[in-house]
Amino acid sequence: QPHSVVQRRLLEGNLNKLRGEARGQSARVQSPLAKDQDEKMEKGEDRRKETSPLLIQCQCQGQVLKATVNTGCLPNLISKTCLKQLGLEEVCAMDCGDLSLPIPSAVGRVEHMELQFGQETVLCSALVVDDEMLEFCIGLQTLLSLKCCIDLEEGVLRFKALSQELPFLHASEEPGQ
Repeated sequence: QPHSVVQRRLLEGNLNKLRGEARGQSARVQSPLAKDQDEKMEKGEDRRKETSPLLIQCQCQGQVLKATVNTGCLPNLISKTCLKQLGLEEVCAMDCGDLSLPIPSAVGRVEHMELQFGQETVLCSALVVDDEMLEFCIGLQTLLSLKCCIDLEEGVLRFKALSQELPFLHASEEPGQ
């Protein structure tokens, strides 16, 4: 018995000693895999800074619009400022029915909005929002109804229902250029 007690104590001591060394080393020396992962994360953050929203050019009321493609938002969104610039009329918020959508800044709705994508014109609606950071946002509902395909490799938005293809704009590009 004393022999097994001595062995156990030695083993516990060695384990604690090894654990202590491992903790000390991890603080001092970083694994090459961890370094690679850190570099990838840094590059990924840089890429995220470079990426911009997916923007396409369309027309409404004869005016060129820079529209953001947003698959995370179901309805189309338009800012109050953009609505006024286009001369469109907003339906009063009380007449909108279900404005309790997950867009807290929605203040109204616009119906029968004619959007021109390439050569084709589409009738749609949009929620009016108080957010001046966006001009016009094409939501998932419209993207699905037009059978859109986002091709990031080619840099285009394909409208299968319209047989149209529009290139994505860079954030720095102004409409019409």
